[in-house]
Amino acid sequence: MTPEPASNKKSSKQVDTLHTPGITLPAYRAGRIPRALSHFDTDARPRAARLRLTGPLRSIARRAMLVAGCLALVAGPAAALEPVTINPPPSAQLDYTIRADVIGLVLEGTSQINWMSDASKYTLQLETRTALTGVLLTDKSVGSFDRYGLAPNSYSMRRFRKDPAVAHFDRQAGQINFAGDGTPYKLQGGEQDRASVLWQLMSTARARPTLTAGSKWTYYVAGHRGGEPWTFQLKDKQKVPTGLGELEAWHFAHVPADKKTTTQVDIWLAPAQEWFPVKIRFSEPNGDFIEQSLNKITRK
Repeated sequence: MTPEPASNKKSSKQVDTLHTPGITLPAYRAGRIPRALSHFDTDARPRAARLRLTGPLRSIARRAMLVAGCLALVAGPAAALEPVTINPPPSAQLDYTIRADVIGLVLEGTSQINWMSDASKYTLQLETRTALTGVLLTDKSVGSFDRYGLAPNSYSMRRFRKDPAVAHFDRQAGQINFAGDGTPYKLQGGEQDRASVLWQLMSTARARPTLTAGSKWTYYVAGHRGGEPWTFQLKDKQKVPTGLGELEAWHFAHVPADKKTTTQVDIWLAPAQEWFPVKIRFSEPNGDFIEQSLNKITRK
């Protein structure tokens, strides 16, 4: 996909982001858990947690799901992408430390990303843990490669004490089938899931000899219940402290259309470390945030 220079007006192929989740996130639903660390199910908490989750701790738990985001909306078809040249990174395990500031209280945890690929297929798995919940969430994307880049076949997510939910990319039928009664989405080409989209962005950047600040990339991104367009904009190059030392990284941002109610996502990709994400930050309109910082890379 060809990025759009900062000086150009939005092309007919670029799709406006809806009132997005995060890495576009939907607005909170009454009685549902907001985004802050995952889809924490307050009705399914361990007994000890149920006894103590009042006041600030209850608020933390209820807003504990920013890392995963949630795609609860079904968007209309996005414009088909043009074929794109990608250069996927080598297989590796990435370990992160997590710090969250929720209503002034600090939560810490870890996350791990396992990326495995060869010339024809890939597997991408993410897991997040906190001291409060243990394994909080897992996401997995399995697929192949086509002329648009990564081509997911299935996306599964599992949240704390809940069964896995799966979205299937049925390429023979030409549609994405969502969990539950979600309306199928007609495949146009280039669609991603919530796990694969950052690897698509990274693989696209790795294949480009130069990058221009202000350039934009838009993808249709599927969750387990629906999907919508996400647009990433290249901001600038920054020095980022990590567990591997200070690294120079390109800063990409996904800024939702409705900044007052939805989440902004920022990601820093380091060319010296295979363009792996060395920092990921999810920011709420009220100032709450969760930040993942790279601690270790194990190449496979």
